[in-house]
Amino acid sequence: MKKTDGFSLMELMVVLAIVAVVSAIVAPNVISWRSNAQLRGAAGNLKGDFELSKAKAIRERSPVTITFTTTHYRVTFTDKDGNLKTLRNRKLPGDVKVDLDQTNFDGEKTAFDARGLPNDFGRAVLVNKKGQQKDIIVSRLGRIRIE
Repeated sequence: MKKTDGFSLMELMVVLAIVAVVSAIVAPNVISWRSNAQLRGAAGNLKGDFELSKAKAIRERSPVTITFTTTHYRVTFTDKDGNLKTLRNRKLPGDVKVDLDQTNFDGEKTAFDARGLPNDFGRAVLVNKKGQQKDIIVSRLGRIRIE
């Protein structure tokens, strides 16, 4: 009687070939999912920072400004002593950029006043490398939503 334990070389090669084929099929979908998830996350963060800016403006009774560049945005306010303070300085994920051509705030910035109303309503447009985009819209009355 011959006792055999484990797998033969042929069985191992078949399993590795199946794993390679499945990986080749799944990998592009995972990369696409990651890019879309980064875009959704960046849009959620920006919406949250808009909400934070609005609340901070009401609480401090002082304007809070959001300024955009293609790779990041900064939230600033003036404290009671007249000093400019940075509330947020957020860099966007590598695949996500602010499309300044489609972002229609005056001078790539907007602000909320002491009543929580925007001085310039409009939209900030985030785009990933695949061309997908998310619009963060600030209405005239200060409502913030993602489309």
